[in-house]
Amino acid sequence: MNDSRTEVPSSAQTLAALVETATIVGLGTSTRAATETFRLVEETTHALIEHGFRAVALLENERVGHLYDRYVRGEDVDLDRALAQAWGPWRTVEMRDALARLRRLNERHRDDPVRIVAVDGRRTLPADYDRVVALLAPAEPATTARIGEIFGIIRTAHDNGEHVQRLRGAHPGVPFVELARDARDLAAQLDAGPARDEAVRLIEMIVDFHANAIGAGYDPEREERAAAERLLDHQRRTGDRVVLWEGAAHVAAHGSTMMGAHLRAAMADGYAAVHITFGDGRIPDTDIPRPSPTSLEALLLQGGGERIIDLRSDVPADLADRLAQPWRTRLISGLYQADHDEEHYYELPGLAGSFDAIAFIPRVTAIHPLPD
Repeated sequence: MNDSRTEVPSSAQTLAALVETATIVGLGTSTRAATETFRLVEETTHALIEHGFRAVALLENERVGHLYDRYVRGEDVDLDRALAQAWGPWRTVEMRDALARLRRLNERHRDDPVRIVAVDGRRTLPADYDRVVALLAPAEPATTARIGEIFGIIRTAHDNGEHVQRLRGAHPGVPFVELARDARDLAAQLDAGPARDEAVRLIEMIVDFHANAIGAGYDPEREERAAAERLLDHQRRTGDRVVLWEGAAHVAAHGSTMMGAHLRAAMADGYAAVHITFGDGRIPDTDIPRPSPTSLEALLLQGGGERIIDLRSDVPADLADRLAQPWRTRLISGLYQADHDEEHYYELPGLAGSFDAIAFIPRVTAIHPLPD
C-alpha cells in the first residue's frame, strides 16, 4: 500500500525497518500532546503498512473504536461526532487528519483495508449521559433535572480524569462514583417502564466507569492484561499484523504488569517495543524544560539532532555500556507540572529489556486540540 499524500519521511522509514519483522509493534510516546511525536507514530505506521501491517490498535473506548473502524473502511460515519466521544488525548486535529488519511488509503485498496482496533474495555461515552436525560425527562422533569446536574459534574471525567482534576484543584470533593450512585438511586425510584429501565442500565455503566477510574478502583495490572488480551485476540482471529499506538510506559516489555510485558510474554520476538521521546519544547498550555541531567533524554539531547537507535545491534557508544543498567526517562501525562519536572520520570530497569528501538526528537511543538 502507498499513501500518495506525501512520501514517508526517512526517519519513519528507518524506524519501521528496525521492527518490520514483528507481528505486533508498540509505538510508545513519552507524551501524547506533541505534534512531532504523533507524526512520527503516524508516519512509521504508514511505513509499516507498506510492509504488510493491516491494523492500528488504540487505547480507546470500544464503541468509539468501532466508529473509527467503520469510518476508515469508507462507511458513512460523522468523524467529528465520533471524536467528540473519544478519550481526551485523541480529540485532536492530528488524530482527525490521521483517520482521514487511512480512509483515503483504504479507498484505493478496498480489498485489503487497514482496520482500527480499540483495546480499552470501557464502554461508557459522554453521549450516554445525554441519553439518560432524554429517556427520563418526559415523565419526571424535576428528578431528571437533578440527575442532569449530577451528570454535569461527573461527565467532565471524560475530558480530564478525577485524579487530574484533584491535582489542578478543580475537583468538587465528592467522589464521582458516589455522585453516579446518587443518580442511579434517583432513577430507580421512578415508575418502572422501558425508558426508566434503559436509563438505569446506562447509569449502571456510568457507575462502573467511575468506580474503576484512576484514583478509585482502577487496577492497572488487570486493565493492562485485559487490553493485551483484546489485542492478542484480534491478532489471532484475523492474522493481522498490528501497530499499537500507546504511551511508552504501556508498550515497554519489561516486568509483568504493563501491556507490553504481556505482549512480550505471549509473542516473544513477535512483539517489538519502541520508545519515542524528546528533549524539550511545548505542549498545550505548557512549556517543557530541558530534561533532567540524569535522564535518558539528556544523554540523547547531547548527541544533537533526531536519532533512531536499534537497541538490539549497532548500539551507539553513549548507550552501549549501560544497556542493562537502570535509566530514568520522562513521561508526560495529564498530571504533568513543568515546575516539578523532576517528579515526572519513569524508572526503566534497563533499556535492552524494555525496548527494541528508541526514536528521539530534540524539540516538539504542541498538538492541536479539536474545538469543543
